[in-house]
Amino acid sequence: MRAEVNRSPPVFTIEGSKVPANGLVADPESKSYTFDEVIDIIGFGRTTWHIFIASSVIMMAVLNETMGISIVIPAAQCDLQLSATDKGLLTGVSFAGIIVSSHFWGYIADTKGRRRTLIVSLLLTAVCALVSGLSVNYGMMVVMRFLVGVFISAPSATIFAYLGEFFKTASRTLVITYASVAVGLSAVFTATTGWYVLSFTWSLAIPGTELVLKPWRVLFFVYTLPTLIGACWLMMLPESPKFYLSRGRESEAFAVLLRLYLENHPHATVEDFPVKHITPEPGQKDRSSTIPKGSSGWRHVASSVWNQTVPLFQRPNLVNFTICCVVQFGLFVVSAGMGLWFPDIINRLTASNVLDATVCEALDVSMQTDFAVDELEETIQIVQGVCVDTINERVFMYAITLGGLYTVLYLAMSVLMRLLGRKCLVAFNLFFSGIAGLALQFVDHPYVTMALFCSFLVFAGTSISILNGATVSFFPTNVRAMAVCLSLMMGRLGSVFGSNLVGLIMEDNCTLTFNLFACGSIICAILTLMLPS
Repeated sequence: MRAEVNRSPPVFTIEGSKVPANGLVADPESKSYTFDEVIDIIGFGRTTWHIFIASSVIMMAVLNETMGISIVIPAAQCDLQLSATDKGLLTGVSFAGIIVSSHFWGYIADTKGRRRTLIVSLLLTAVCALVSGLSVNYGMMVVMRFLVGVFISAPSATIFAYLGEFFKTASRTLVITYASVAVGLSAVFTATTGWYVLSFTWSLAIPGTELVLKPWRVLFFVYTLPTLIGACWLMMLPESPKFYLSRGRESEAFAVLLRLYLENHPHATVEDFPVKHITPEPGQKDRSSTIPKGSSGWRHVASSVWNQTVPLFQRPNLVNFTICCVVQFGLFVVSAGMGLWFPDIINRLTASNVLDATVCEALDVSMQTDFAVDELEETIQIVQGVCVDTINERVFMYAITLGGLYTVLYLAMSVLMRLLGRKCLVAFNLFFSGIAGLALQFVDHPYVTMALFCSFLVFAGTSISILNGATVSFFPTNVRAMAVCLSLMMGRLGSVFGSNLVGLIMEDNCTLTFNLFACGSIICAILTLMLPS
């Protein structure tokens, strides 16, 4: 397989002297197809469905591993003797792991392959998650959850590139949005299973160890099931053919495309597959002659990482990449940063028993009441020596409700995208999110307040997957995973920044908090309009 240079435009074709096992032989006079035309020929069939569903399961696994810990922590606080600070660190340590490893995994996915990176990282995630469920102290739990973040960082971004590269450019964002329904289902799954498993009160001491099995430990195993299922499923699926083409491995790309064609068309034969030449995408180079052979050592690795990253900061990628990173940061600030406080804020609003009050007025009353109540409860617990590890059922109900809203809205976004286009849809979502956040300052009806608060979070949150799908389309194959990983790294930084900002200023200036977050959504909406259609 080599890149033909004696034709215009250049094409990837099959070398006549190297007839592959599938029997395809290049005809110099045959038509050269673009990759999108090849995908049209292959169609949407059994294997494509497997790729789509497996990718959805992996998206669900990512949310399980990063957000499920917020349900486990309250149930584990007595066994691990967690302070409020400890619980805060455990909630965010996975995000820290994602942030520090995103660049590395982007490089690995772009140079070693999407599928291989996903399988290895998912298996390592599962091992660390299962071990964290057996933690006997706080230090062990922190280390294992950090490692979970390090390894789940790869599928959290790479899965978008992997799934998108099996579909033509025009439909990638739409397909990724449909698959992202798994994000909402993950919230429903973690809350429902958590509600059920934590309703039991049994315990089982393991002889000869400090370990005592309890329902919260079993919950870690339940949350890890999608991770293991996704890894095993990927072992039966092919690598991205676009990745092979970007690395100069055309024979393997043709083999994957032929496999997809035959599996999607059960009655077809090898001779029925018309593709013998593929025209490279704009900006794609034949890398077969540029990949060093036998290179090793840290200097080579550092040089390779640098060369893989630099194109994102050069024209024509620089502007789009910068906007994607800034908007991703803003999306996570609102949806995850404020979202982590959603159960607590709603719990305070419902407990305040204040009628005809805005959200900030109700929160002020709640905080004053909580201060007196917390002092009393702390005194009682010190005297009685009691540690409470039960979880209010309202927490599960709120999580299930929010997950249901995400699921419904992702389905609605998939329909609206056909009418508005991805750029206008993301801009509309962010603008509506910002308006909802600003309106919270003036609405005093409890049900309207709840609806606006949910809209504030959910419309920003659903835009994350749409932007990821757009990012997959904006950048060439050889830097695509790196672009998604780095933009999502900025997003994770946004979630950490947002959650800490709420903790720092919400109690002192509630109005300022909501205004800052709402204005951030509106600014991101304006930036989104500067992206390509």
